[in-house]
Amino acid sequence: MFVEPANIREQIIRYTPGNTLDFSTHGFQRMAIQLFGSMGHGKSSLVNSCVCVAKDEEYQNLAGAGMTQGGLTKQRKEYELTNTLVIIDNRGFSKMKPQETTEACAQIRSLRDFGKVSWKKDNLKETLKQFPLKYQNRPADFILPVLVYSANQDWSPSEGDDIQQFITHAFRITGIHPVVVITQCGAQNFDAIKWKFGELGATKRLWVENYTENDYTRTEEKDQKILEFLHVCIQEAERAIRMRKNQDIQTRFVTQAVEQIKLDTDLLRKELEGPSPAPDRRWCSPS
Repeated sequence: MFVEPANIREQIIRYTPGNTLDFSTHGFQRMAIQLFGSMGHGKSSLVNSCVCVAKDEEYQNLAGAGMTQGGLTKQRKEYELTNTLVIIDNRGFSKMKPQETTEACAQIRSLRDFGKVSWKKDNLKETLKQFPLKYQNRPADFILPVLVYSANQDWSPSEGDDIQQFITHAFRITGIHPVVVITQCGAQNFDAIKWKFGELGATKRLWVENYTENDYTRTEEKDQKILEFLHVCIQEAERAIRMRKNQDIQTRFVTQAVEQIKLDTDLLRKELEGPSPAPDRRWCSPS
């Protein structure tokens, strides 16, 4: 159903977590749109576009998009859209392997601080450090994961497997699939990529054309797509919050922290064991 941009912007301005629901005991004060994706796929450009359109102001390159080849962002940093809605830029994945996915899960579980992001760290040590700190001062943000993917990229089978793992983990943590944003939608393989994400279980697949340093003139069509993206994020956050209606806040946080510790421990065990040896086929019977 088409909604006028002015109406969507008004809903965004007035939004607070849970305000479309019939209860107010969920404990969230803000909704944080957390961006994930490989380097150079348009996360920082999406941040700039959302700030520009949500606030209805001139374009600014606040997140430093496009300043280096392959992605500049090295840290998690939030940008305010409203008092109760923020968007979080993030360091891009380099390979989207278990080390990076595990760290991303800790971010979604609110077990990481803002600042410099390293995808190659001692995940378990950091989680054990953050757990008591966050328990004493429980984060009041609902984190909605968003996966940004450029249609200019070639999709490989191994990459599809890695993305599937990320989507599965994000669903287990939040109860909803991450919102997928496809950039560079004029690329030839756009339709194929959108279809592949659908095969992986992503139910919310949107496309946007970001404003950039070279193309920052506001248009109604681009504004509409950005506003639709923010509107979908709000709807998905509200749906996830509703599912937590009868859950104790502290109990859920502890449960999520324990799940993260298990994930970190499993990753550490695999790293210590090293790659599995190739099977010895000397005594195998010929087929």
